[in-house]
Amino acid sequence: MSLTDELSKLHEVQKIDFQIYQREQAIKNMDDGNRLKQFAIDLLKRHDIATAELHKAEAAQRDRELALKSLEQKRATVHEKLYSGRVNNPKELGDLQKDEEMLDAQISELEGTVLELMEQTENARAIAVKLAGELTTAKRRWKDTVTRCQEETARLQKELAELRPKRVTTAAEVDKPLLRRYDEIRQRREGVGMVATGNDSCPACHVKLNPQVLSSLREGVEMTQCESCTRILLWITPRSMTDESEA
Repeated sequence: MSLTDELSKLHEVQKIDFQIYQREQAIKNMDDGNRLKQFAIDLLKRHDIATAELHKAEAAQRDRELALKSLEQKRATVHEKLYSGRVNNPKELGDLQKDEEMLDAQISELEGTVLELMEQTENARAIAVKLAGELTTAKRRWKDTVTRCQEETARLQKELAELRPKRVTTAAEVDKPLLRRYDEIRQRREGVGMVATGNDSCPACHVKLNPQVLSSLREGVEMTQCESCTRILLWITPRSMTDESEA
């Protein structure tokens, strides 16, 4: 087998290797949902805190409302006794009137407190409801991402299971020393150990080839590597490159 044929066969290996590399990288860089999971956990903690604050505010509001109701009942009792006509003693009437005034002041103050607590409760409820909605959305996004990751990983693993035996079969037809050198370069160069070119530059690193390298490449007498990135070069006519890309 001529060197050109060997390199052409190696180029077929490279095509398969790059497909394998792309899929392996896609699996490696897949969004597995861990970031969204942590975001949902953080939201859950914030929601729990907001819910506790809401319950605290509701309890305080209920306590003050009960206290207000009790004061209103006391005032009603004092008011009824004061104006019932059953009490004629001026001192007792004066005491009842003072009691009613005191209760009015306490009720007024407590009503203001209740209004403040009602506002606090509504604000706490709004925050809890908002966080609950965000938490629901975050959980859904997390689960959807995990599902997509599992489905996409399964698809890519299936394709890898088909590509790897094909690679073994194709690589078996390449000269072993040449294949070893190619594999060494490929490991260092992001899965690409060989490139085909039909002009005076390396398509991988885009460095212009010097005339001596270009002449050696065209002659196809000895293996030629890019002086910049060290990748193995295969000379291929522009027409062949067009046919290859269309294929």
